[in-house]
Order: sequence, then structure tokens, then C-alpha cells
Amino acid sequence: MFKSSKARSASVILAFVFMWFSSMASADVSGTWTFTVDIAGMGSGTPTVVMVQDAEGGITGTYAGQLGNAPLTGKAAGNDFEFVISSDAGSVTYKGALQEDGSVAGTLDLGGMASGTFTGKKSG
Repeated sequence: MFKSSKARSASVILAFVFMWFSSMASADVSGTWTFTVDIAGMGSGTPTVVMVQDAEGGITGTYAGQLGNAPLTGKAAGNDFEFVISSDAGSVTYKGALQEDGSVAGTLDLGGMASGTFTGKKSG
């Protein structure tokens, strides 16, 4: 009886540790995304964003859209992510979160000159 109780305790502890580490892991935002961007007073656009997320949450990729073609770098933690692109128009920071339906949504800052919102869906 003692072994059974001890085994159950170990199982409960392992399950708790697994759930804790799972909650700390980053959702993977890797893929090709079609963003819909709305910038206050400047209009909208539909750039293509390719993100590759590594095991530590680092993000690399590319942006192709109204600001030209540019590499991006960033990070992810939990469901949240952030990346920066540098274009001829300056530095643009996107901050967003992976949504329950698999889409992404968030805000962007165009180097302090303008701001906006975005949503995104995976392509293909």
C-alpha cells in the first residue's frame, strides 16, 4: 500500500511539472502569414510575413509589403510575440499574440510616427 501511494504522489508531481513547463512554452508562430494592417490616418495594407521560431523563442524571417522587402527579428514568449523590421521608412515594431483560432492579432508602431493594428492568418 505504501508503494502505491508513493507512486501516485510521484505521478501527480510529474503531471504538475509537465503542466507548468507546458504553460511556460511558447506557442509556435512559424509559418507564412498574410497580415491585414490598418494604420491610423495612413490606410491599410496586406503584407506577407514569414516567421521562423526557434526552440528558445527567437524569431527570424521576412516582411514583404508596402514598406518593401525586409528581414525581421524578434522573440516569442507564451502566446505573445514581437518583431522588428527595418525598412526605408524606418523601424517598425509589431507586437501581437497567437489567438485561440490560430490567427494572430496585435499592434504596430512605425518608429513613433504612426501606429496601427493588425490581424493575420496563415497562408496555405
